[in-house]
Amino acid sequence: MLLPFLTPILWALIFSFVLYPINLKLKNYVRWRTVSALILTIFVLLVIVIPFGVLGAIVLNQAIELLSRLLNVVQNHSYQEYFQELVNRLRLEKFVEQEDLKRILEYIESEEFKSIVGNLIRDLTQRLLQFSTSMLTSVGSFLFKSFVFLITLFFILRDGEKFAKFIERFIPMHREDVYEVFNTVYKTVLATAYGAIAVGIAQGILSAIGYAIAGIKYYPLLGLITFFASFVPPFGAAVVWVPSVVYLFSIQKFKSALFLLFWGVLLVSSIDNLIRPLVMKIGINMPYIVLFFAIVGGLISFGFVGIFLGPIIFTVVFSLFLIYEKRILK
Repeated sequence: MLLPFLTPILWALIFSFVLYPINLKLKNYVRWRTVSALILTIFVLLVIVIPFGVLGAIVLNQAIELLSRLLNVVQNHSYQEYFQELVNRLRLEKFVEQEDLKRILEYIESEEFKSIVGNLIRDLTQRLLQFSTSMLTSVGSFLFKSFVFLITLFFILRDGEKFAKFIERFIPMHREDVYEVFNTVYKTVLATAYGAIAVGIAQGILSAIGYAIAGIKYYPLLGLITFFASFVPPFGAAVVWVPSVVYLFSIQKFKSALFLLFWGVLLVSSIDNLIRPLVMKIGINMPYIVLFFAIVGGLISFGFVGIFLGPIIFTVVFSLFLIYEKRILK
């Protein structure tokens, strides 16, 4: 029964760990745990849920515009002009024989290639219709999960300590060992959150540099949007730099588009796998390679929330092995 609510509940648990120190101080200040939990829940709504909802709507709108533009380009058969312009701009004749370029152009004008383009048009049209139809479902799902997330977060912030003590009674372990496991989970969540922030900052700065080199005017704004987009699953920063590449191609700035494409793939999107485990290792006493596989494996297995779940599972299992060594083997 809880399966449809599992993801927002997990996110509520993760946010409750991150907000735990603030919640403690706030409860001492306002004296009522209900008021403290309500203040933090409203804060999360205003600072995280609403901005990310708006960003998600922008991303969906950009995706539809991108598909429509690609569809328009293909339908107008302008791919031949684009290929010729690409040859001229990149001076491919210096690297490719004129006869080879002629063969490529002849193939582009052949019936076989036109058939491929026709199939592509039908596929793009179908995907565009499916994507547009699924938007309403996605919006409804987001609103429903956001409601579950916020209400769960409120009750965890208000009654989390009572619930933890209740669970503790049923765990067949020494009390200090239970605390050690809980503390491990807490430190892992904080380290993962710090890692996500570090990745967002790095991707925002690198992408802004790339946009500036590529000649995009509003590179500071796009860099800031990339920072926020880095937290949005499943594509992260790519939802900003990929449309930018397509835009540069569409205005026939091919060199800038190719540069930004390689910059985005090799640096902006790849740096996630380097910085996140490195920052997390500061707060988690585990080898870098183990954290790397925990993050990537968790992401593949559980989706975006797996960035937290993967390291939590690894660190908890590691802690249990240490407890077993301490209590049984010695």
